[in-house]
Amino acid sequence: MDSRAAYGCLLVHHIPTAAASEQYRRIRNNIRIASGKKERLSLVITSPSPGEGKSTSAANLAVSFAQRGDKVLLVDGNVRNPVLNQVFGIKQWPGLSDGLATGIDFDEIVYPTSIEGLAVIPGGSPMPGTADLLDSRVMEELLERAKAKYTVILIDSPAVLDTPDAIALAGRCDGAVLVLRSGKTQQKKAIEAKRLLDFGKVNLLGTVLNRS
Repeated sequence: MDSRAAYGCLLVHHIPTAAASEQYRRIRNNIRIASGKKERLSLVITSPSPGEGKSTSAANLAVSFAQRGDKVLLVDGNVRNPVLNQVFGIKQWPGLSDGLATGIDFDEIVYPTSIEGLAVIPGGSPMPGTADLLDSRVMEELLERAKAKYTVILIDSPAVLDTPDAIALAGRCDGAVLVLRSGKTQQKKAIEAKRLLDFGKVNLLGTVLNRS
C-alpha cells in the first residue's frame, strides 16, 4: 500500500471537515443507535467480496469513534492478507495470528497509534492454520480481554463470500456492518452475503455504500 492510499484510509483523521468524514461520523452515530446505545460495542466490518473498501471503512470508523471519546481497538482479522499495519505504520507481527497460535500475551500484540484513544492489533505472522483459530475458544478469550479494556472493538474481517471467517467472527460480536462499493458490488453477491449473515444469525446493524 502506497502512502497516498494509506492517507485515504485515514481521511477522518487527516481531513475531519471533508464531506466523507462527516458521513463516517453519521454512520458511527447510526451504529450507536442501531446497537441500542450499548456502553461497550464489538463489531465486524465486512463486505461481500474483496476490494470493496471494508478496510478503509473500518479504519475511518475506528478513528471517528476515537474522536467521539471512545477507547477503541481496531483488529485486523484478515490474517491471510492483513493491511492495517500499513495503514497505521506499525509492525505486522506479533499480531492476531501470534496471539491465537502461540499464546503470546494480549498486551504484546496491541499497538498504540498516533491517534488518541485508538489502538490496533495487526494481522500477525503468516502461519498456516491460523484462520481456523478465528472460530475458537482462544479467539473468544482474546475478545473478552479486549472488552475489558476497550469500549469499542472493530474487526476488519475477510469478505463474507471469500471465507467463512467473517460469520465466525461476527457471531462472537454484537453485530456486523456490510460495506458495498458503488459500481462494483454486484446485487446478487450483496444479497447472497446478507443471506449468509442471516443464516449465521449475525445481527446486521447496517450497510455502508462506499464511493457513492
